[in-house]
Amino acid sequence: MDALRARMLEVEGPQEDASTRRLMAQVAHAKSSSFIALLDGEGHVLDVNPAALIAGGLDRGEVIGLPLWATPWWAKTDDAAVSALRQAVSGAAAGRFARFDVDVQIEGAGQGMGTLDLLLRPLRGRDGQVAFVVAEGRAITDRKRVEQRLAQQNAELSALTQRLARVHDYRERLLGELSHDLRAPLQVVITRSEQLLRGQPDESARGQLVSMRLAALSALEQINDMLEQVKADHGEARLTLVDADLAQAVRTVAEQFEPLAADREVELALQIPDAVSARFDVERVSRIVSNLLANAIRHAPVGGRVRCALGVGEAAAALTVADNGPGVPVEHRDKIFGRFRSGLDGDGRSAGAGAGLGLAIVREFVELHGGDIALGESEDGGALFTVTLPLRPPGSAAEGRVPATLAQHAAAAQRTEFVRSQLEAELSGITDAPPAVPTVVIVERVPGRADSILAGIGDGAVTCVAEDAIEALRLAVELRPEALVVGTDTGDMPATSLLRRLAADDRLTNLRRVALAGEREADHSPEELIAAGAQLVLPAAAAEELGGRLWAAATTQP
Repeated sequence: MDALRARMLEVEGPQEDASTRRLMAQVAHAKSSSFIALLDGEGHVLDVNPAALIAGGLDRGEVIGLPLWATPWWAKTDDAAVSALRQAVSGAAAGRFARFDVDVQIEGAGQGMGTLDLLLRPLRGRDGQVAFVVAEGRAITDRKRVEQRLAQQNAELSALTQRLARVHDYRERLLGELSHDLRAPLQVVITRSEQLLRGQPDESARGQLVSMRLAALSALEQINDMLEQVKADHGEARLTLVDADLAQAVRTVAEQFEPLAADREVELALQIPDAVSARFDVERVSRIVSNLLANAIRHAPVGGRVRCALGVGEAAAALTVADNGPGVPVEHRDKIFGRFRSGLDGDGRSAGAGAGLGLAIVREFVELHGGDIALGESEDGGALFTVTLPLRPPGSAAEGRVPATLAQHAAAAQRTEFVRSQLEAELSGITDAPPAVPTVVIVERVPGRADSILAGIGDGAVTCVAEDAIEALRLAVELRPEALVVGTDTGDMPATSLLRRLAADDRLTNLRRVALAGEREADHSPEELIAAGAQLVLPAAAAEELGGRLWAAATTQP
């Protein structure tokens, strides 16, 4: 390096000076980080740069004069790679270039194998004949490792894709079985019960038939709703958009509910324009309207009011359905459109039939149309649902008018009649059904106390004693009991922590949380238990007298 600097100061044109250029080549050779070796026509090493020696942990004397494939770099290279190197050297000596990847000992000063991107190229003299062969390699070990990891990950991804395809196929077959093997028998039960009801049976048999029909309708509705949710989850829900009269579609659905509303002396007021041209899915819009009307009539009191109105703007239509029922508490409004929410679990009003998918389905259908749905309070203090639908959903084709087919109108009418029939069966009242047997979970490790509480409750409930707080949480989620009694000793998890977790679980909003306050200094005070989420605190003393009081308190909603 110093000699090059000195030489460049001595001459006026260093780029044209042969000595300077020779020194430049030597510096580039010495400072290069690549693997560079100068070979003769038979592959013997004539010179090698320092980087190659350092990578292999070698001295010049260990490699000069040896065929490249016989040097320590190639000591652990497989025979096929050595044979390929020899052929490449012969080809370069004949004037051909060769390039390939080879694993040699260049990692950890020759202690490990690394990968070289090796180029063999001929060097010609002034006469045009090949005088030497240059072997130049670039370490690509890290890149190779990445490529190997990518190849492994691709293989794993391919395996997962195949498993996903099998799961998808299984799901398709399962949906087909649900559609046929479950829905078809339920349709038979519904039809047969309707036939028997028309035969005017006695009151006792009629009550049982009504109960059977309601149970079958509810089960069928749950299956249909779950199938819709599965399709939505997998992005398979598709709209069948047609150009039709939105006002007429809403009016047709509402008119089917008028006799049912009249039977309950509920005033069903319609405010619907003569015509509203729009592009929408006839069957799904009918489902939106029928579900909202059924929900409103279900919660409106006898002699109450339900209002269904349709307004239209430049680009969207607004459907509102309001009732004068108990309304929806503010704290429940954010959760009402969640799945598996019904009654107090979902909308905060009186409990209703079904799995709680109705309003979730409504939201899915509204969002498929590019609209939105909101819940507020009506002028009469009940619930007010507002659905906004674009007159032409985003992404819909711009071609000419697409009329609705007779089959689509028939499917919409059938769906509306299904929802109406289910509501009619539900509102008819089932007086012969046996009273539900409540369930109580008890977690108390104090010896003898849980037995005393069980004796006091007696046979009036299904009781279950948990081993500790963790098991009590699991039982609460699995059994959904009416009450859970938290004793003074709940194991590793303190009673206050258990109460907080019970109170925070949205699935347990109907659970009555009862806590026992002990007399020991280490026991939690009643104030601490209430702050943690206990709805009722009773003294733990005199447990033999506590069972009856506890049972009455635990099964009475606050």
